[in-house]
Formats: sequence, C-alpha cells, structure tokens
Amino acid sequence: MDTEPTNSRPTSLLSDSENVRVTVAPIDPELVYGCDEVGFMPSRGSKRRVIGARNRSIQHQQGDGGRENTTVIVTICADGTATKPTVIFKGSAFNLNWNQENPAQASFAHSEKGWTDGEIGVAWIQDFHEQTKSKAQERTRLLLVDGHNSHYTRGFLRFAREHRIHVLCYPAHGTHVYQGRVVIFAPLKQYWTQEKDAYYRRTRKRITKSNFLLIYGTAHKQALTVENIKAAFRKTGVVPYNPEIVSDKLAPSKETSNQGELPAAQPTPV
Repeated sequence: MDTEPTNSRPTSLLSDSENVRVTVAPIDPELVYGCDEVGFMPSRGSKRRVIGARNRSIQHQQGDGGRENTTVIVTICADGTATKPTVIFKGSAFNLNWNQENPAQASFAHSEKGWTDGEIGVAWIQDFHEQTKSKAQERTRLLLVDGHNSHYTRGFLRFAREHRIHVLCYPAHGTHVYQGRVVIFAPLKQYWTQEKDAYYRRTRKRITKSNFLLIYGTAHKQALTVENIKAAFRKTGVVPYNPEIVSDKLAPSKETSNQGELPAAQPTPV
C-alpha cells in the first residue's frame, strides 16, 4: 500500500512483518508550532512597597492587586514567527469596553474563571487554522501542546484531524524540559511589568479589562522577537532536532553518597 506524501522530501519506510510501504515526509520547520497559556493579574493597586536589604543595589518592588486572572494563549512557530494571541477575560458575558486599542491584534474570549476550557479550545484551533492555512498550503502542520484537557476534546481533535494538524502532547510533568515557554514568557512578563508600571505613572489609572489589550499588546510585540522564538525551539531540541538536549536534562541522578545515618546527627547546641 502506497500513500501520498504529506509534505516535500518524502522518505520511504518498509515494514517486513506486514510488507507495507509507507511514504513519510518530514514536517518543515515553518509548520512546527507550539502553544501555551500564561496568566496575568491586570489589577494594579495604588500601594507600592520596595523590599530589600539595606545598602543593597537590588531591591524588590511589590504592590497590592486583585486576584482576577486573565489568560493569554501564545502560539509560536519554529521559523521565528508567531500567530496573533488569544486573550481570555474573566466574565459571564462579553463587554463592549473590552474592544479597545489592540497593538497585538489579539482575539479575545471570556469564561467564568478567566481560564481556557473545551469550548474556547475548539474556537482557538479554528482561529489557529485560519491564521496558518495560507502558509501551510494544504501541508501537514505540527502543533505542540501541554496536557490541558482543552487540547483533547472531541471537537478539538476532530477539527485537527480534518485539517491535517498533528497534535503532539508533552509528557506529563515534563513541560519544564520540553517546552520553550521560559525563553518566551520570562521576557514577556518582564516587559508586561515595565509597560504596566509606565502606564500607571503616565495616567494614574489601574490596569483593567478595558485597557489590558493595550498594555499587553505592547509587551507582546517586544518579547516575541524572531531571536527569542527560535531560541525557544532550539533550547528544547525541537528545531533543529537535537535529542541530546532532552536526554541530558532527564538523566538519572548521580550517586553522591553511599553512607547515611538515621536519625541524622544534630549539632550541639541545637
């Protein structure tokens, strides 16, 4: 049985047991995507404190704020590009005040807790398809996701299958190794804090749903550079493919001691 290649550069594989030849094609880096959610607490209170040891150059700023969470779904591609983000506000209904200046051209949704769910997941992958189908030109796309249940609903997987989107899940408890989120989210959080503080100093207004897209969008455009995005895939060994990066991080612990005491000896005086 021969199957048509999905992408360019096909490779033939032969199974001796079944005598079946299958033509397999690698997925181009420009069609390898990764997505993840990041949470923000937009509320910015009026009380600010600076905490740190006396005569130290590094101080820590802390401020009060609310507990309301706003989730942003960020999707990056191995070629250094990114799709438009999706912002999920906490709320039971859409509010016209959310339609504001939007530098990142983000789409937005709402849920009771401000988190993604199965319904939003289906709407998100439909939006992902619309943003990436012209680049794909009917070739197969690879989408790397974590184990959140919104990525595995019947509607999500059915849509992915119908539109040639391969969904690959990171192993449980392994996203800190496989996922390049730190490379992206660390500068994103940093720019978010800078933009939030600058906005407050300039306007003396709190960060709410009515101005969140403006503040976040500015930080998003600064953090998601071509260099940062490519570094996220490179440092996790996805593109270029480098399994040694992962194997080193998941290597078993080295034996550092072969002697122990129970109970442990206590210092004197305790």
